[in-house]
Amino acid sequence: MKRGPLAAALLCGALGLSWQLLTVHFNYGGNLTALFCHGSRIPIPSGLAAEHIYVFPNSGGYDGQSYHYIAHDPFDRSDIGRAVPDPSLRYPRILVPGMAHLFALGRPEWIDVSYLLCGLLFLGLGAYWLAQLLGRGGVHPLFAVLYVAVPVAIISLDRMLVDLAVASLALGFAVYLDSETEQPWKLYLVLAAAALCRDTGFLLFAAYAIRLLSLRRYRRIAIFASALLPAVLWTLWVRGTLPGGAALGLRELFPVWGMLQAVLHPRHYAFSAPVVAVIGTLWWVQLGGIVLAIALALGNWRKLGADAVRNACFLWAGFAIMLPPGVYDDPFAGARILAPMLLFQFLEGGRLTRLPLLMVTPRVWLELAPQVLGIVRGLV
Repeated sequence: MKRGPLAAALLCGALGLSWQLLTVHFNYGGNLTALFCHGSRIPIPSGLAAEHIYVFPNSGGYDGQSYHYIAHDPFDRSDIGRAVPDPSLRYPRILVPGMAHLFALGRPEWIDVSYLLCGLLFLGLGAYWLAQLLGRGGVHPLFAVLYVAVPVAIISLDRMLVDLAVASLALGFAVYLDSETEQPWKLYLVLAAAALCRDTGFLLFAAYAIRLLSLRRYRRIAIFASALLPAVLWTLWVRGTLPGGAALGLRELFPVWGMLQAVLHPRHYAFSAPVVAVIGTLWWVQLGGIVLAIALALGNWRKLGADAVRNACFLWAGFAIMLPPGVYDDPFAGARILAPMLLFQFLEGGRLTRLPLLMVTPRVWLELAPQVLGIVRGLV
């Protein structure tokens, strides 16, 4: 194991843990469950009554609330699992909640800490793989420590989401493409884990399959397709056993419909006019960065083939234009869902390809500013 990437991984993980501990201590009275962002509009199941869940008033919560329930009840055997409002969407994303449950040996009192450690594990892995990719480009591996400040990382640590795991696995995908013939099992495991993590994880296999098709390695496609089998079987079990979530309407399947709705119906904020102006400006910058990333990725359609990373960017761009309403008006959603595309483009090293990630980031950091101020006030 290379010392530079390992040092970057450990330091990045330590910084991520520091952020979580500081914000929990100074902003949430030491209640770790605040990181799952439970909202008052979704009742806490009786099975978690003894856990003293931190509840945000007048809030519908955030995705981490569902993953918290799944970690406690991965097979939907109690009122905890049945409290997940959209099980057909959330339960297939079993990797991180399932790992948390396993590492805690199923003991409820250990699951919250176990979940936190799983997030830090993927943060460290992401920094480790990023350090290797930076090293190949002639950049010092320790710059990978900055991975903790990338939107997908800080958002996922702050809200206990699974998107950090997907982004980190995408970096591992890029690393192991170069050693696919020497150690193919590493790439195989990354693809299997990504598919279990969330739906976008399947795009990594599709990107690799396009590469193999261009190289006419059909047998290898069949072999690596088996990496998706655990995710497919788990999803079939979820869809056949658990009650389904709401289906998408036809108009939500139209390209750029979700983006258009965010532009026509922007979020309203109860702040002073100057603050709202700053929020609005940074949101437009963020949206512009996402649009630029999509344009750059789709513009490379003639070059699809042996470059699996470029294939992945193209597929994520196609996915981006199909995202439904409610995504692009959320300052966190687009930045984390599209993180693999943004990271891959940034690592290309071109001035234009670095812009999307740089444009997306300030709005995310602004959203976290109140927590930073809370920590600063507590420290001084």
